[in-house]
Amino acid sequence: MSSHAGAVIGHNAHMSRLGTLAEFDRARFDLADATRGALITAAVVAVPIAQGDYATAIPLSIGAVFTAIAEAGHPLGRRWRVMLWTTLWLMGAAALGNIVSDYSIAVILVTAPIAFASGITGIAGSRAAVIGLLSLVIFTVYAGIPVPLADSVTTAALIGLGGLIQTAVCVIVSLIQLARTSAQPVWTHLQALQATDHPPFALATLTGTGRPFLVHAIRLTIVMVIATVISEATALPHQYWLPMSVAWMSKPDQDGTTTRVIHRVAGTALGLAFMGLADLLLRPGPIGFAVISIIGAALAIGFIWVNYATAVTGVTIWVMGLFAMVGDPVAETMDLRLAATVGAAALVLLAFWLPRLIRRQADPG
Repeated sequence: MSSHAGAVIGHNAHMSRLGTLAEFDRARFDLADATRGALITAAVVAVPIAQGDYATAIPLSIGAVFTAIAEAGHPLGRRWRVMLWTTLWLMGAAALGNIVSDYSIAVILVTAPIAFASGITGIAGSRAAVIGLLSLVIFTVYAGIPVPLADSVTTAALIGLGGLIQTAVCVIVSLIQLARTSAQPVWTHLQALQATDHPPFALATLTGTGRPFLVHAIRLTIVMVIATVISEATALPHQYWLPMSVAWMSKPDQDGTTTRVIHRVAGTALGLAFMGLADLLLRPGPIGFAVISIIGAALAIGFIWVNYATAVTGVTIWVMGLFAMVGDPVAETMDLRLAATVGAAALVLLAFWLPRLIRRQADPG
């Protein structure tokens, strides 16, 4: 193949990946799920917000939103299992991140096994991969959180409470919906809680079909440690943003990762722009930022399987809204967040390109 032909193919591939920004899998969009998840989140955080306890609202919101993201689109029989597993992993990741957050060396050392575990969970399926990803994201957030919040036990308990409330309401609503579409009474549908089409964590062998996930886990561990070292060494105001962005972008394959990087950068830029305009034009207070965060949560829940860039836009709005609610500045940190996102993209892509470049140099023939 000539170099010109290779360049044309490469250009077409890049254009194709950019084109995915406008692709929406409408068949996987569930307005009811997104609305329910956002409304439950709003209800969960309403009590502490009404009492002026905005810090307590953050872990409650995290538990409710991430649990809803993990279960979106599942049939009832597997939905509650996924939600409970997600809640459990989120609690552990947040508690661990909180414990080590004051010790840079500990953060770096603990990041490695957490990242490896997150990467290897993809062997068990796409939902397990999502649980691993969300757990890694939460660990990075609490390991580099910008404002002092609760202790590790309280944090884990609040995240668990948010996740459990989201789970309980989801199951109840699902059962009611089943009853409405069937002539049978509600209790006859309780067996749906046990229904499952296949085991949720059926593992493949690491040396067979699971090998790409093993390679991914090793690569993710290396890049996450590098990102964490950079964040801890530079003492940036938002130390979690760089490693968190690496976690969101990384996939087992290069094409998937490149597409994910494009969506992450575009979605983050859109989310930052929205928050910047909202802060400039509306000058919202804590309650205003709480409302904005719920809007972001609805986007994240509704579009996580539909269009990743839109979901990232929602996640960015949600995270920034939550921390702005407790005094974290918006306008002053936008440039750092965007720069950290671009830096994370470079690290993730370099992790794929550098080994190939070294092999090519070592074996030019």
